[in-house]
Amino acid sequence: MTTIRTRRRLRSSTGHRPRLAALSAVLASLAVALGAAPAPARADTAFTARVDFGTAATVPVTGHLLDYGQAYGARTGPHQGTGLTYGWTRTDAATPLDLIGNGRDRGSAEPDRLRATLMHMQLPAGSAGVTTPGRWEIAVPDGTYSVTVTVGDAAHTNSVHALQAEDQNAVDGFVPTTATRYATRTVTPTVTDGRLTVSPVTGTNTKITHLAIVPVADAATRPAVRAVTPANTATGAPPTGSVVADLRLVGGGVDAATLTSSTVTLTEAATGTPVAARVVTSGGGDVVNLSPTAGLKPHTRYRFAVTGGVKDLNGRSFLPWQSVFTTGAETGGGTVAFDKVTGVASGRSFTSVVKGPDGRLYAATLDGYIMRYAIAAGGTLTDGRAITTVRDDAAARGLPGAPARTVIGMAFDPASTASAPVLWISSNTMYPGGTPAEPDWSSAIGRLSGPDLSVYTEVVSRLPRSVKDHETNSLAFGPDGALYVSQGANNAMGAPDPVWANRPERLLSAAILRLDPAKLPAALPLDVRTESPGAYDPYAPGAPLTLYATGVRNAFDLVWHSNGHLYTPTNGSAAGGNTPATPSPLPGSCARRIDAAAHGTYTGPPVPAITSNRAAETDYVFDVERGRYYGHPNPARCEWVLAGGNPTSGTDPFETADYPVGTLPDRNLDLAGMYDAGLHASANGVVEYRGGAFGGALRGSLLVVRYSSGQDIEVFGADAQGRLSAPTRGITGFTGFQQPLDVTEDTATGNLYVTELGASRITLLRPRASMG
Repeated sequence: MTTIRTRRRLRSSTGHRPRLAALSAVLASLAVALGAAPAPARADTAFTARVDFGTAATVPVTGHLLDYGQAYGARTGPHQGTGLTYGWTRTDAATPLDLIGNGRDRGSAEPDRLRATLMHMQLPAGSAGVTTPGRWEIAVPDGTYSVTVTVGDAAHTNSVHALQAEDQNAVDGFVPTTATRYATRTVTPTVTDGRLTVSPVTGTNTKITHLAIVPVADAATRPAVRAVTPANTATGAPPTGSVVADLRLVGGGVDAATLTSSTVTLTEAATGTPVAARVVTSGGGDVVNLSPTAGLKPHTRYRFAVTGGVKDLNGRSFLPWQSVFTTGAETGGGTVAFDKVTGVASGRSFTSVVKGPDGRLYAATLDGYIMRYAIAAGGTLTDGRAITTVRDDAAARGLPGAPARTVIGMAFDPASTASAPVLWISSNTMYPGGTPAEPDWSSAIGRLSGPDLSVYTEVVSRLPRSVKDHETNSLAFGPDGALYVSQGANNAMGAPDPVWANRPERLLSAAILRLDPAKLPAALPLDVRTESPGAYDPYAPGAPLTLYATGVRNAFDLVWHSNGHLYTPTNGSAAGGNTPATPSPLPGSCARRIDAAAHGTYTGPPVPAITSNRAAETDYVFDVERGRYYGHPNPARCEWVLAGGNPTSGTDPFETADYPVGTLPDRNLDLAGMYDAGLHASANGVVEYRGGAFGGALRGSLLVVRYSSGQDIEVFGADAQGRLSAPTRGITGFTGFQQPLDVTEDTATGNLYVTELGASRITLLRPRASMG
């Protein structure tokens, strides 16, 4: 595989067009002055517009403005309104476009005067008028609007009508008949750039007759979809993928109980046939994920919709959303393929899975069980036994939520033997979803030993904890004998935010930690709370638990590769998070900041805060190096810059477009070690594939589980220098999971085991002999 460093440009889907509405300009200036990204909160309730499209001679229906094809600009003529700016631009740019001559009046053929006049948005070649396609725009205050549009023609049915209102689909593929010549649709797009845009993209000879724009007065108090993946009108979407909606929240996250087959839908656009799918949210409640239960059809158009039946945890209804996309070709085939045996174990909320030194398979669960299975011939699992040691300890000590504890990390001690295995685990309060409530400083690292792992020893206590599902995640012993720990972030983008209950980052959060067992005190557990009443100092000489790498937002898993590199798939944030600003003067603690390039006091760059960042982060795979930074700010460590900052006006790697141009990345950012795992992928479990006798072309590759978008396993090639190739997706046997979390390999056979949280099962993947 060719080595590729993926760069991602995170921009608003509506682009960067000039703000010509005076009120919009004032609002934008205020937002910049306050250091905040303009957040679409509310439309001006005084602004409404009704437009009748026709010819220069058309007298518009009472209460309507007239548009007969003038280029975008200030309107001053009869029936044009007062102080309004609207008209036509090219569909591929904001360049004004004169379409005068494209209007039509069908006269008595249509008694409804609003329908009798129309404008060709895509006039066919050879027709009288301007054949350059155009889109219609009007300057409006930023906010959310109800937009009702009508397309059609009393005299002709030679069109495939399509209209996009901002980044939502209003009309898609409407083919009129003599019996049904018109289609009227209503959508609720949000304007963030001062112009409401109605485009005929994806249509053929689209004709618009009239529209109405009315503000949604309560938009500021209602959650909404911010953007979707695949985006509206996208083509080439993978048939094995999911649809993920990024949310704009006004309080708590989405209420998972309201996500049903009637409130979130996917249908074939041409026929309206519903697609069977599972609809879920993330642990943070900040996305909606629709995953088809079977692959989508290739080269087929689909319509995705979220209705007002979806609510947040405070009972507020979402604003409706609708978009369309078209799938590409099927993937898969080739010599790399696996046969899937679904549900070789079931009935538990499995998180992580690992093969033990005794040749048995161990699986952790969300509620604190360790399940142990014998591996039978052919890879199936038998003799399942529930080890309750973690739950028993939680109950005995009266821990919050006991007896339940969430176990994610599992790593067998290098000194373990088949007859005396020792299992290290991470232990967290169990987050059941819903309203945030988990106590901070409540995560731990424990060790199970003795007969049937019946003895629990708490080794490290009082690790930080978010209010939701960011916690102490996976564990991995390194070649140096130390235990490496992935510790989740406490919030979305580094600064407190209401979705994450305004909990700040702690000194040890959003990091890869290193625990040296040889430095542990005789009296356990080691209390690592870093804030009063705790006093743990990870920088102190001889500290057992230290910071290995920082800025790692929420890494589910870790793997030490045979090339000597440490890799960790990491979840980026959904949109809407807050980032911190560099204070002045800098706190004295900055003198202790870890810096691989130049130890000593932090000196910059200065960074402004972002409130409600408009763009979601991608997910990552990091090639982690000691002392480097990976993009999640943490003021407790004097780390301020989100991802790659925004250093230039061009396309910068992993940039954050809401920063002012010129915002430099953190000087310690390891840009060379950052790889793109896919937007909303929820990249989680990872393993280096060894392959037994069947490794073939896959041997040495990283297999990364994508829990959300895709719900599959993607493959990164890894070379001897640690560089990763662009990911390969769609391998036979690696798709069609239900919220997969983790993967491990039986290296003796090359068999893989995948935990599927959405189906409460473990699935076996057997390599085909042709791979060898």
